[in-house]
Amino acid sequence: MTYPETPVREAIERLTVPLQLDNTADASQAVLDRYRHVWTPDLRILDTDGTELYRWNGYLPPYEFAPQLIAAVAHARLRRKEYDAAKALYEEALRRFPTALIAAEAQYYVGVSAYRASHNANDLLHAWHELEKSYPQSDWTVKQNF
Repeated sequence: MTYPETPVREAIERLTVPLQLDNTADASQAVLDRYRHVWTPDLRILDTDGTELYRWNGYLPPYEFAPQLIAAVAHARLRRKEYDAAKALYEEALRRFPTALIAAEAQYYVGVSAYRASHNANDLLHAWHELEKSYPQSDWTVKQNF
């Protein structure tokens, strides 16, 4: 079971206000329809007004769920233009889970967050050089080679 595992539980408690819906219950149908629910697990990071800031579907084991959640909240912070907070969360995901599936994407967005905060291209390039070095086969490395 993923949710009770310590790194997952800690990330959920520290970074989110969790809400679980029963996708078979009639009472949940309006929310499920609003977000066009297809399959479970269906995880979403919502703004306070209900705007979806990030989502993913499908089971992840604890060692992948925790970094995915941290990066998901970082993406939400990035979309809210909270660049320093986003960068700190991406860096946390990388520091704690450097081999996670989300790691290359987090490294990519470390650069994006740093650049958006500073408007200094060197911040972006430094992070992307680290991406090339640490995750050379990643699709995120390909994406930064424009």
